[in-house]
Amino acid sequence: MCGISGLTIISKSNIFQQKPLKYYLGQMNKKLAHRGPDDSGFWVNNSNQIGLAQTRLSIIDLSSAGHQPMIDPQTKNIITFNGEIFNYRDINAAYLQNEKFDSGSDTETILKLYQKFGLNMFDKMNGMFAFGLWDEKQNQLVLARDPSGKKPLYYTEFNGIFAFASELKALLALPWVKRDLDYNALYDFLTYDKVLAPATMFKNIYKFKPGHYMIVNREGIKEYKSHFELKKRKLPFNSEKDLQELIFSKLQESVKYRMISDVPVGAFLSGGVDSSAIVALMRENTPNEIKTFTIGFKNQPNYNELSHAQSVSQLFNTTHYEKIVTPNDLLGFIEKITEIYDEPQSDTTAIPIYFISKLAREKNIKVVLNGDGPDELFAGYNSSLRYAKLSPYYNAVKKMPQPLKLLARKLVGIYDSSSPYYEMADRLVKEKMLYWPGAGGIKESNKTELLTSSFLNKINGHNSYQYVEELHNQFFKYSGKNESEDIIDWMSYSGYRHADIERFLFRSDRLGMANSIESRSPFLNHEMVELALSIPSNYKIRNNTPKYILKKSLERILPNSVLYRKKMGFCLPIREWAGDTISAYVIDNAHSFASNTGLFSSEEMIRKATQLKNGKINNTNTVWTLYFLMNWFKKWL
Repeated sequence: MCGISGLTIISKSNIFQQKPLKYYLGQMNKKLAHRGPDDSGFWVNNSNQIGLAQTRLSIIDLSSAGHQPMIDPQTKNIITFNGEIFNYRDINAAYLQNEKFDSGSDTETILKLYQKFGLNMFDKMNGMFAFGLWDEKQNQLVLARDPSGKKPLYYTEFNGIFAFASELKALLALPWVKRDLDYNALYDFLTYDKVLAPATMFKNIYKFKPGHYMIVNREGIKEYKSHFELKKRKLPFNSEKDLQELIFSKLQESVKYRMISDVPVGAFLSGGVDSSAIVALMRENTPNEIKTFTIGFKNQPNYNELSHAQSVSQLFNTTHYEKIVTPNDLLGFIEKITEIYDEPQSDTTAIPIYFISKLAREKNIKVVLNGDGPDELFAGYNSSLRYAKLSPYYNAVKKMPQPLKLLARKLVGIYDSSSPYYEMADRLVKEKMLYWPGAGGIKESNKTELLTSSFLNKINGHNSYQYVEELHNQFFKYSGKNESEDIIDWMSYSGYRHADIERFLFRSDRLGMANSIESRSPFLNHEMVELALSIPSNYKIRNNTPKYILKKSLERILPNSVLYRKKMGFCLPIREWAGDTISAYVIDNAHSFASNTGLFSSEEMIRKATQLKNGKINNTNTVWTLYFLMNWFKKWL
């Protein structure tokens, strides 16, 4: 696990006349030091055309033989690599048995795999990765990112120089890279609480697409293509028992691979189904000590799962640690989170995840496994059940005459225009889908109240529903269905593509690496993902039980008290602890923020914050988003 960066000249530039290319590599590396405190390295070719850099968190082969950037002495190819190839030993045995290795590193496996298979290498790799590889013979740079986008990668081209890095802040350290706000990205952020790939909040700086590779030469970006296509499979099962076996065996394999490490591996443990399953399977793989970590909230029993985590820890004999988050932790963290989140994500769960990662590092753990993914893949949320029940009625009401739908929206709006029912009525009027993946931010029906006419003119008719439509078209292509759809299939597919990739993997990477922690997600192994998304929807929700088939498959290792207790979810008591504080901040700073940016109506910001302060809890997410965004603007713009 590391931080990587690189620069290559693609047209004549005088930037390096005053300071050498290596100087700017050093500036980027400094910004990524938290990702790799154990080692760092630079490489610049003889013509000063290309440079690569890396900061290293040593996980596999802790010796100096794993130093990067790593050069293949035979081909002179060189790589800077972030991540882990979990099946690298299998690759070495199956495809590279005649090769001489100078290290025990999976980095060297990538170099030799590329030498033998070129761009056909990716279908042999099971892991999480982002890398830049300089092909000496072809005189070109190859960039790639894993299928689920577990490892981040950003790139930009300014003034004839192509640059890439693990985090935005490294690119922003380059003095020629401009910080021009992408207004469309900001508009979508208000709906989804995150910036949607391939955009970032800055024009001309992009997120690398998951499951893609890119070739850059002296002419610029020569090729940018997918190396992985998510496929719906026909699963080999004749009974529910067979399906349980498929799921369990694939999860066993995924956990086993993700325990490959030359340092101890711990786990985040909430005591819920997913993290408990991971810990149970970890115990199957080792008799050694397993350290587990959980978070609680002071004097907030409705948000705490401490006792459940303690019970699972005792069941599987782990060494268990707890961190109790306080209101002061929350309020003191905002400035830190905007430093970590150079790309904004208005997600309050960032706060406990940061502290649990910090706790793991304090207990000498560099690698943790987590339970991210199955709620999306297997329809595990209580809201999944509600949407499944509501969808037939919504589709029926969509056929009503437009005047009736307009009347329904008006009546709901009179009662409360900030309620989810008003948003639902608004979607009916506009002939939009019921389920929008990840649209947990400011509702579309409320956004124009907050935004200035100047901002709306800048986006020139852009709307956040375009993203849903694009994702829906991809779902149709994936599922092979052109007309009808299964809403559970749609929620599972879009949940993976949106929530897992855009939110959870982003969150676990940034907050883990802020504490020099590598976070691994066994449920989001691309083979596990394909299996889960191919499971018929009637096995995912059955007998009013979300995540039905996964729970059944886990009955052999987890007690019913874990599998079938009421789901709590991983939430922060943001309203109880900080409602007044964030409201007061927005009220006190709205005029200056609105004046400086020209984007928001200060009167509407103050109205929303005042309503929250007076007890209107529907405004919590809106005011938190404004609070976070105001602090993010102050830091980065």
